[in-house]
Amino acid sequence: MTAIARTQGSYTRRHGELVFGGSPWGLARLSAPARPFARKVLRRGAGAVEPADDVERATARLLVDRGLALPVHHPRRPRPGEVEVIVPVHGSAVPLARLLPAVHGHRVTVVDDASAVADARGIARVCAAHGVRLVVLPENVGPGGARNAGLAASNDSSEGPADVVVFLDADTVPTEDWLDVLLPHFDDPTVAVVAPRVRGTVTGAGPGTVLERFESRRGGLDLGPQARRVAPGGQIGYVPTAALLVRRAALPDPPFEPGLRVGEDVDLIWRLVASGHTVRYVPSAEVHHKVRAGLAQWSHRHAAYGTSAVPLEDRHPGRLAPATCGWPGLAVLAGGLVAAGGRDVVRGMGLAVAAGGVAVQFGANVRRFHRRGLPLSGGAEVALLGLRSEITAVGNALRREWWPLGVAALGVSVAPASRARQVARTVVVLALVPTVPDTLQAARHWVQHRVSRDNPACDARAALDPVRHLALRLVADAAYGTGVLRAAVRSRRWAVLRPRLRRRGA
Repeated sequence: MTAIARTQGSYTRRHGELVFGGSPWGLARLSAPARPFARKVLRRGAGAVEPADDVERATARLLVDRGLALPVHHPRRPRPGEVEVIVPVHGSAVPLARLLPAVHGHRVTVVDDASAVADARGIARVCAAHGVRLVVLPENVGPGGARNAGLAASNDSSEGPADVVVFLDADTVPTEDWLDVLLPHFDDPTVAVVAPRVRGTVTGAGPGTVLERFESRRGGLDLGPQARRVAPGGQIGYVPTAALLVRRAALPDPPFEPGLRVGEDVDLIWRLVASGHTVRYVPSAEVHHKVRAGLAQWSHRHAAYGTSAVPLEDRHPGRLAPATCGWPGLAVLAGGLVAAGGRDVVRGMGLAVAAGGVAVQFGANVRRFHRRGLPLSGGAEVALLGLRSEITAVGNALRREWWPLGVAALGVSVAPASRARQVARTVVVLALVPTVPDTLQAARHWVQHRVSRDNPACDARAALDPVRHLALRLVADAAYGTGVLRAAVRSRRWAVLRPRLRRRGA
């Protein structure tokens, strides 16, 4: 096996006996022979570590399969006929004209998803100029349906179907070496999908618009700078088909659910993972996409993402709940709110309820670890991390699916002094705390840019100050939540708004 490197957030305890992290997050106990290599890999700053014998190779496989580490591959050029690019397009041919030179030299199928007559002529001219195959659909079927049509056309190619299918949206432009970075991951036969980082494009030579500067650092399709194994419930639960490499043999028939116009990429990834395939996110390869012009269009797109929650919940029950909590976590939250708004005896009762929830959480995990012969300290650590995860999920929901509650709390928090104001302020803090790491990162980048902006080597994409960065994140979250709310009300499907109660022992 090739060298592997630790994924962020993975670590060991008790000299390598326990390993924490992965995707989805979990805990594993390693046998004594596996511990030295695991400690070497999961040490902070360890970099790439290559296994030297059969034990280390087996340990490396375990760490990779759990998402605790990922392989480090040397880039390689695509083999002849290895990839075929499929591009769905609807509307203007201008973005397509920017994309096609970037995929020159590969087989390309462009699917015109029933564009207007004038646009269709422009698309045909661009395809003819670049010598790529064009499939024209008689009626609009959405991006997923257009990709299905392109894949079907590529299967009938006289040159034979390529092993790897590359899906690219027409408004994207990949960097020159992106395929060199991603393709080596398919040397592992368990890998079905590899995705690059998708970042907003800053147009022109200047710093770009506020939205472009935000999207270049934290866009709706940007899953961040950390490589991950992708799985439902993990740090990265899906990857967008705006830019995606897929092993053709792993694709179901049809790959994209007909009728799903938004969220079709989430559905595909979840089905592939459920079938036992591996999906990886590799941000060292980048693809840039055009940012929607204007705050209204940008917000509308985020709301459209939210409307996919109901059909996805129908196909994957329970995965779209805005938050998942156990009884101890609910006790901590309820007790904390009561304590914030109460006085004397009521405050004491609230604190007692919250402390009881913490005690139950710790006690249950410690007992479970004791029964399995695991170190009790591991149970205590898992209990603490579980509570933190549940509280963070509730905070995220207050900015997204439950944003009307968050806004109401914000309004009450600035009202005249009252017990309700104290509770409201606690709710506002709960909603904002999960944004702190991202906002601090934006602030660091902004300070670095301000200090080095006179340096010729400074990144041309001007950083966005943390205040506007946070404001746009809140707008994006609320827009997504609005889409979920609208879809739930129209369909009368309330599961996407209800918190899910964690079963005991889960």
